[in-house]
Amino acid sequence: MAGDLGKYRVDGRLGGGGMAEVFVGQAQGAEGFARPVAIKRVLPGFSDNPAFARMFIAEAQLSARLLHPNIVAVLDFDRDAEQRLFLVMELVEGTDLDHLLAGGPLPIPTAIFVITEVLRGLGYAHDLPVGSDLRGLVHRDVSPHNVLLSWEGAVKVSDFGIAKARAASEATASVFIKGKPAYMSPEQASGGPLDGRSDLFAVGVMLWEMVVGRRLFVGEDTRATVAAVLFGAIPRPRSLRAEVSRDLERIVMKLLARELPTRYATAEAAIDDLLACAEAPRAGREGLIRLLAERFPGEARLRQSTVRARGRATASSPPAPAPPRSLGSVMQARTRTAVPSAPPPRRRTGWRVAAIAASAVAIVGSAAVAFEVVTALSARGPSLDPRLGTFELVAPPRLTVTIDGMLAGSPPLTTTLTVGTHELRLIDAGQGTDERSTITIRAHATTRIDRPR
Repeated sequence: MAGDLGKYRVDGRLGGGGMAEVFVGQAQGAEGFARPVAIKRVLPGFSDNPAFARMFIAEAQLSARLLHPNIVAVLDFDRDAEQRLFLVMELVEGTDLDHLLAGGPLPIPTAIFVITEVLRGLGYAHDLPVGSDLRGLVHRDVSPHNVLLSWEGAVKVSDFGIAKARAASEATASVFIKGKPAYMSPEQASGGPLDGRSDLFAVGVMLWEMVVGRRLFVGEDTRATVAAVLFGAIPRPRSLRAEVSRDLERIVMKLLARELPTRYATAEAAIDDLLACAEAPRAGREGLIRLLAERFPGEARLRQSTVRARGRATASSPPAPAPPRSLGSVMQARTRTAVPSAPPPRRRTGWRVAAIAASAVAIVGSAAVAFEVVTALSARGPSLDPRLGTFELVAPPRLTVTIDGMLAGSPPLTTTLTVGTHELRLIDAGQGTDERSTITIRAHATTRIDRPR
């Protein structure tokens, strides 16, 4: 779709999920003023549902209060000419942590910098006053897909759309588990009450994977992944990467403590310990900029001052060793929440935009439904990403859909997937059926399934 949404010009579609689609656009003002934005618009039908609309509006109001440099900003909220709800979000030029990890383990100082920035954003949200008797937001879907990295070295947490204002006894996993199973805390996976410490467990999973270079909790399906979160062994990072210091290992394992009293109580406490590590960087942002330029040549643009400094360093010292290829090859198999392998990263020209728009959770009738954040990575220029295709499902809305073990929402569903074979699961709780099949995604093509009502 291209056109106008009032003061916003819509330039093109970036992606979609079960209940919304995301566009790249421009906020327009007087005298030719324009600012790039991401626009997330609810699909037809959902905006007319009073329960969904109330919940979406409440979530948008909460998300708009998250004003922090390490959180993707919500800029506006409105309805279009057809009365469909839409959110306007900050557009971040860069990539996400998941794509960065596909290149192998991170240098330890860079991993510490990224995680510290993530913790700053989460700590702010966890302590945000949201009402007379509530304080703080629990993200509930912290994962590498929801950590954006700009080419300029900014680190931003996205998708607070499934976050809920929390009281100690009220923030539970509700009817459906929301989030990605491989990054859930044990209490979230088991449906228990949640507070900010649940997000800190997910941070621990990410930090473990960043320094080790492979997935921590892996299962053949969602059930097996949840079992690994609840009961699986957690190897100490030093047993897999000797250069990890004992101090950093202690922090990782404390973040990953399954027993809540043993885990860090606050994000700030974890930040303090990370900054006290011997590997804590003095110039973490510059280190991230350099790493992005190395792993995404032609896309990340180094400042000229950085290029000159790098040239001087190269002339006087040998280049840093590349990450171990064996670990990198393991990370290249990362895909959403399950094990199927994905193609290795490709070198592309042009630049990518990571556009994040908030999700929402709604109570529709007696069932809780969530629509997934879209992390849409688009290549600007004549060529499209050769690894992506589109999947469309037209089926009764009572179905619950998972793809590769991850909750995708309810029909009608349109989403972008990597090229190859994916596992599709259609669950009809009312009829007691659970159907599994495979779908094949081809580059630049749409795979469509129509199911009778």
